[in-house]
Amino acid sequence: MERSQAPLLALQRVGHIFDSGTTAVEGIDLSFAEGSFISLVGPSGCGKSTLLRIAAGLMTPSKGDVQRNFDRSPGALGFVFQDPTLMPWATALANVRLPLDISGRSGAQAAAATALARVGLAEFTQAYPRQLSGGMRMRVSIARAIATDPKLLLMDEPFAALDEFTRFKLNDDLLALWQANRWTVVFVTHSVREAVFLSQRVVVMSPRPGRIAADLAINLPAARAPDLRQTHAFADECARVTAALSQVMEPGSHV
Repeated sequence: MERSQAPLLALQRVGHIFDSGTTAVEGIDLSFAEGSFISLVGPSGCGKSTLLRIAAGLMTPSKGDVQRNFDRSPGALGFVFQDPTLMPWATALANVRLPLDISGRSGAQAAAATALARVGLAEFTQAYPRQLSGGMRMRVSIARAIATDPKLLLMDEPFAALDEFTRFKLNDDLLALWQANRWTVVFVTHSVREAVFLSQRVVVMSPRPGRIAADLAINLPAARAPDLRQTHAFADECARVTAALSQVMEPGSHV
């Protein structure tokens, strides 16, 4: 089946000013094609998380327009935060069931179990968050976000607090899940290597007020095995994104 020609999500001249008077982002024009994986990178405080929350409808922009060209029924959008935000009194299965129950989906128990199996936790359905490692808790959070098979998956630095080995493993698993399901993913990260490995496009943002400094297509094969990280092509793409970041961080630079 052919995908719609219209982007699944489009931000048009979006800006946001907080009640404190701080301008977080300004003049953002971004579109996200259905089935694409895009990462947002930039210095701390440049508005990456603000854009993600605007995209999710958790915040209303002060300026501009957000177009969501998909059925916005419950479960159509998944959000993974930096902290797993799990209910400590509930099992992994019950945590993953939450959005399914809220959206009134039938077969919630089976769907939650399937989602946990997809992230490698089939044997931990009855475990409580305190019994799980940090990486496993993040897997539960991802399972909860994908249990409803969302059209749009938003991820706000989900692996930032994890050790490098665990982070690489979760990157590999997330990429495999995306390649199998082709959700539209918008991923916020501070890691250039992570952004390049996962993404089809990397959007570089300038310091606050955040603007789009560069929108770079990643010139790597669609199928990406872990050993891709050791190749010259991967290093070249990382260098290209790093150069764009370095340029916006230079004193007196303008976007």
